[in-house]
Amino acid sequence: MVAPDQNLADGPGSREAAAPQQLSHEIGEFRFMARQPILNKTRKLYGYELLFRSGPNNAFADLASEGATQSVLDLSLVLGAGSFTDGYRAFINCTRAHLCSGVLRMLPKELVVLEILEDVPADKEILSECRKLKAEGYTIAVDDIVSAGDRTELIDLADIIKVDFLLANEQQQKEIAHRFARSGVQLLAEKVETHEQFQAAVKMGYTLFQGYFFCRPETLCAKALPSAHLGYLKILRQAFQNEIDIQEMAGAIRSEPSLTYRLLRFMNSAGRGNYHVESIVQALGLLGTNEIRKWVSVVTAISLAGPRSKELIRIALIRARFCELVAQHLKAPEPNFYLTGLFSLLEALLDRPLAQIVEEIPIPPVCREALNGASNGPGNALKLAIASGTGDWTEMARYCAELKCSESDAWRWQLDAQSYVNKLKW
Repeated sequence: MVAPDQNLADGPGSREAAAPQQLSHEIGEFRFMARQPILNKTRKLYGYELLFRSGPNNAFADLASEGATQSVLDLSLVLGAGSFTDGYRAFINCTRAHLCSGVLRMLPKELVVLEILEDVPADKEILSECRKLKAEGYTIAVDDIVSAGDRTELIDLADIIKVDFLLANEQQQKEIAHRFARSGVQLLAEKVETHEQFQAAVKMGYTLFQGYFFCRPETLCAKALPSAHLGYLKILRQAFQNEIDIQEMAGAIRSEPSLTYRLLRFMNSAGRGNYHVESIVQALGLLGTNEIRKWVSVVTAISLAGPRSKELIRIALIRARFCELVAQHLKAPEPNFYLTGLFSLLEALLDRPLAQIVEEIPIPPVCREALNGASNGPGNALKLAIASGTGDWTEMARYCAELKCSESDAWRWQLDAQSYVNKLKW
């Protein structure tokens, strides 16, 4: 099973019970879905575990597993294979009923991982069905393993074994890794909370990872920013002056080749219309003050990230767009909301405490307060973006109420933000 938030996977998926239902976007029947990334040991995206909710009143814990998975399958069929996971694999929770019904074969085998839940018994029928699915090319994962002796008959059929790092102690984690060291089975460490856990798991032989670790800094020390980063922040400071000197700004950007390259890529990406932009002056001339601040912020954040996981940057961009859509709903200044979402992962990108970073970057006070946890407009928008993106349905309901929007609004904003970011060149 999953908890809200995190990194990497390869496709979409779900399961079902009969013919797919026609989905309505009315509030009473709306389906909600989130995704949690699964990463490989180089922190590149491998896939997503899909997190789901059948409607605004029922969180996963209140649903029968069959009904919850039915919702995911319905959405997968309606949205199309890979559309919710950007072509990466989707880990789909499977109950006994779904495994035995045959409906899983409606899912594209190249895009899904069938994740057998912890309460599925390893009886003859389940084992036989898993063998058939494997023979047909489906990838089988077994969820919530804590010791090397858990559900051995199912584990022997698995392609991926998910080990719960919150429940399994270090000795159990090592024993599982030792047992499957030469088996060809991939070990997935889930609920990995810290970089220390991540590094320990890599040493043990785990190859896939799921948890909060990649959105948190590796080290929380007061190290100085590299000189290149200071150059980026100088340009950011210019962008937030009361009046922007286009020529001065263009000259500053040209002095940083990576910013020049990224800004031109952004301006020529699918999300920017039909203009073909060939120079920084031209790019800046096409943008108003708010858009200059927005796009300079984007290229600065990406350049600051350096070689970090692309998924980390993707999440920051999705949060930024989501917050911008909330601002439109509230008829509030969009740049402040966008910037709050964009910079919400700076702590992990720069490996420094966020409280230190926000004192050094030239952003409006309302953004600084939001990033420090304030419950102002941008702060609440960010919290809603995080909740809807990670499947924290309780928090999602709370911040929808704060922002006077519906959960259907939040779902649409999340889909819009993902689609928007997919069109960007970065």
